[in-house]
Amino acid sequence: MMRPERLRRCPPGQRGFTIIETVMSTALLGVLVLSALGGLLFGIAQARGGQNRAQAATWAEAEMSYLLLPPYASFSAQTYTLTQTTGYHSYGALPEPVIPAGFDHAVVTISAVAGVSAWQVTITLYQTPSITYTTLSTYVSSFTRCTGC
Repeated sequence: MMRPERLRRCPPGQRGFTIIETVMSTALLGVLVLSALGGLLFGIAQARGGQNRAQAATWAEAEMSYLLLPPYASFSAQTYTLTQTTGYHSYGALPEPVIPAGFDHAVVTISAVAGVSAWQVTITLYQTPSITYTTLSTYVSSFTRCTGC
């Protein structure tokens, strides 16, 4: 009597994988793929954060330079808010730098420093209406520009 085909033993060296081996290798592959994707997503988030920090720093420096132009170089105590569309000044044809996209608003505060002839200029950039993203603060005293240099 002949044995059915499925009951025959495989010749040595031609065995396949068991179901346990297949499940374990698939699970291991899944863990490795998820780890790689997690690292990729972390890298993308870090790159975006770096881009936001660079934009914020560039804008704050541009705003500070703008404030040193006349007529702002002769400071007066004031506070004003900039949004994506409102609150901006212009000096002739030169407009005030617009806050970067992705930020809610900025607050510029100019205040006199007691006891010295200097002004404190503070620029605060907000990511949302209540979350401060970065603050740049410096002191400005009277200075003379070289017009014939």
